[in-house]
Amino acid sequence: MIMNKSRSLIAGLLLLFIQTGSALADSDGRFAGITAGFELTNAEGRPVTGQVLLGHYTLMAFGFTHCLHICPMMAANMAMALKISPPNAQGIFVSVDTERDTPAITQAYASSYSDSMIGLGGSYEQIRQAANNFNISYVVTKSQKAYTVEHTSDIFLIGPDGQVRKVFALNASPKAMAEAMKPSTD
Repeated sequence: MIMNKSRSLIAGLLLLFIQTGSALADSDGRFAGITAGFELTNAEGRPVTGQVLLGHYTLMAFGFTHCLHICPMMAANMAMALKISPPNAQGIFVSVDTERDTPAITQAYASSYSDSMIGLGGSYEQIRQAANNFNISYVVTKSQKAYTVEHTSDIFLIGPDGQVRKVFALNASPKAMAEAMKPSTD
């Protein structure tokens, strides 16, 4: 009984850490500590770096393909935003579940939401580095009875210059995301 309460407490604290571990803007409106640098792997097994961001507006999120609620909402909102965004917009979905989600599985998942979305994966080290660059927290917990993945569910808007422009909650309005991708007129 005490063991179950301890596990529940630890799981609750971990979830609180993950939910509050999302990216925060500094006082100048820039995103402190966030860099769009990464080297991941595409469905063909080729490396993909942060260079893929240049020249495009990109919505980028981290999740996993076996997710039942959060990731489908995130991916669907990204896809709806991309549908009404400038033609140079793209979506990138990165799986943090390195054991079950190959880059090919992640690509199939991402592209099932939109032809403008790509799925990326990689080794544990590649995913950890990319997640750290975006201040993403995630934990994969395996036991004989359960396999759980907890992760930060932010959607990052990256500008054509490769800089993070805005961070959206997973349930952000697709219209708001698309509006943020319009070039400023000032």
